[in-house]
Amino acid sequence: MDEFLFLPQRRIGLFFHAGAILLFLAVAGIGLWQATQAVMGPIFLFYLLISLSSVLVIPLLAYRAYALRSAFYSLERDGIRLRWGLRFEDIPMPAVMWVHPASNLSSSLPLPWLRWPGAVLGTRRLAGTGTLEFLAASSKNMILVATPDRVYAISPADVEGFLQAYQRLTEMGSLSPLPERSIYPTLLLRQVWETRAARYLLLGSLGLSLILLVWVSVAIPSRQQVYLGYDPSGFSGDAVPSLRLLLLPVINTFFVLADLFMGLFFFRREESQPFSYLLWGSGVLTSLLFLVAVFSILRLS
Repeated sequence: MDEFLFLPQRRIGLFFHAGAILLFLAVAGIGLWQATQAVMGPIFLFYLLISLSSVLVIPLLAYRAYALRSAFYSLERDGIRLRWGLRFEDIPMPAVMWVHPASNLSSSLPLPWLRWPGAVLGTRRLAGTGTLEFLAASSKNMILVATPDRVYAISPADVEGFLQAYQRLTEMGSLSPLPERSIYPTLLLRQVWETRAARYLLLGSLGLSLILLVWVSVAIPSRQQVYLGYDPSGFSGDAVPSLRLLLLPVINTFFVLADLFMGLFFFRREESQPFSYLLWGSGVLTSLLFLVAVFSILRLS
């Protein structure tokens, strides 16, 4: 057998990410609800900020959950493949200087500043070896893979099995080394930007969202109250403080961000890219609908 596949410990990390996403969703929902009920401006802005901040964290958690779910370490006779989400690293076997447990180091390993279960990621400086990149689910029982350029810290669930497989493959020798390849998540963003249709749709939704925010910000000081509801006869209902108009660009931002990140997920594969354009197009349409809503509210107020 010339190929061995090893996975990181996933269960704890996936449970952690799922729980954190649900928690931030709940905080965002509660914050938005409290903002709609607030009477004073500072309290309204406080809850609005909490809601928006919570929503901005969710895409990061979702991506890291996906990255953990798709992560693996592959040992082959001709090299080592490391995968962590959209991070790809193919190392030819002749380029591997050494592989050993992190516990063999004479000093403690400098861990990433921002880490949590299932996501020990980032780069640090390791004395004597240069750049240290973490692609691990846990800071315990890590293995270091050293190359001339950097050292990779990984966390296969079966540490002993990984070390034994590496020893066996190096004894066999490499016949046709893997082509060296290093891909980062930013490559996907560059591909999206270089695609004209995708760029125009994203710029359109961003531009309309900014117009919506500026319009609402300019309209609020010019009036004390607005009407956000309608009675059965079609006329506006109870008046509310004009500051609540900010709810519209904030809610629009929620939708635009969701469309953006879901579109990036589908854009990874050519066969699913039409779903990306559909989502990004819906972001433009959503912003237009909110602009129409603001126009109607201001006309009736």
